[in-house]
Amino acid sequence: MPIAVVGLIGIVGAGFWYREAAKPYLEPLLGFVGLAPAASDAASSAPASEKPAEDSLITLDAEGQSRLGLAFGRSETRRIVQPVRTPGMVAFDERRITRLKPRTAGRVLSLAVQPGDRVRAGQMLATLDAAGLLDARNGLAAAQASLGEAQATEKVAETNLKRGSDLVKMGGVAQAEVDRRQVDLAKAHAATLSAQAQVDLYRAQYERLAPAPGQAPGTSAIVSPFDGVVTLVGITLGEVVDTSRDAFTVADPSRIQVLANLYGPDIATVKADDLATIEAPVTAHPRFEGRVRSVNAAIDPMTNTAPARIEVANPDGALRANMFVSVEIAADLGRDGVTVPAAAIQQSEAGPIAFVRTGDDRFEKRSLTLGVQRADWVEVTSGIQAGETVATQGTFGLKAILLRALLGSTD
Repeated sequence: MPIAVVGLIGIVGAGFWYREAAKPYLEPLLGFVGLAPAASDAASSAPASEKPAEDSLITLDAEGQSRLGLAFGRSETRRIVQPVRTPGMVAFDERRITRLKPRTAGRVLSLAVQPGDRVRAGQMLATLDAAGLLDARNGLAAAQASLGEAQATEKVAETNLKRGSDLVKMGGVAQAEVDRRQVDLAKAHAATLSAQAQVDLYRAQYERLAPAPGQAPGTSAIVSPFDGVVTLVGITLGEVVDTSRDAFTVADPSRIQVLANLYGPDIATVKADDLATIEAPVTAHPRFEGRVRSVNAAIDPMTNTAPARIEVANPDGALRANMFVSVEIAADLGRDGVTVPAAAIQQSEAGPIAFVRTGDDRFEKRSLTLGVQRADWVEVTSGIQAGETVATQGTFGLKAILLRALLGSTD
């Protein structure tokens, strides 16, 4: 017992030395041993500028506000946008990828590129000794010969019909002979049309396979249809390939997409056209902006996620396919709400609170119900109306004044 008394005397002595700092800790101890100060003493110890009127009201003059370092913000109505953070992976846009096949079967004579090379539209990627080109050229020559023969036959039939028509007037031939010659002309005209169709067919085939100006005769080139980068080479020098083989894959990296994995309720929250910010391990350009193009209608059974496709401009090629990134999507919830600066929110045993300035020297503690919470602002579904002024700095001091008033009222 003497040791306890000595300890208590030491604490009391420290309290007198650090009176204001130790008061919140001393008063409960003093009350336990029956030495707590009277309520009038506690009230008289508060500065004159602090006048708690009720449990939720504070009167504080300009000097007291300056001492606490109070700063203020206003509640406002804004569009409620919920941040959705998730990992993602960079991928080429499927609409900007082409898989090039040989236009004709043949042996690979040259390869001009390899994976990773950048190519321009119209650039030659490979040449083939095109056996199909010879077939197309010979077919065109045969079709042109058949067309000439059909045209000559049609002209003879037309002449015979004209002579027959003249002779029937003089009674030289019967009308039946004229009718037969008319049928012959119709058959000849049909043969001409068929031969012309064959010529058009072989000409189109030959022009499709014909080498570009400056290339060796009898070769066929594989060219890039647009500016991009070669991601796959599927043929080797000297091998014989056919038209079913993917010779090259070329992708356009100037506009790329990010596949962001959405979980649970985020799948329904994120919508097309929502803004997105991508953080990538790129030193010169760590952040990219984009928009959600779509959210996959099917869920991946392995990961239980649905990817959101985000379109991102990538003019310098800093984002590369299969790169892992962090994604934050600003999901528009489709409604407006009352918000306050995030710094205005304090936590109490009863839940979140804020201090509303109701006059030049009056502050009211409000219990709040919160909605969407962000780093810069918080949605308040009840407790504060739009246009009210809230304390954003010095709120710990206001909270301490109320607690001191509560301690004084219970002594």
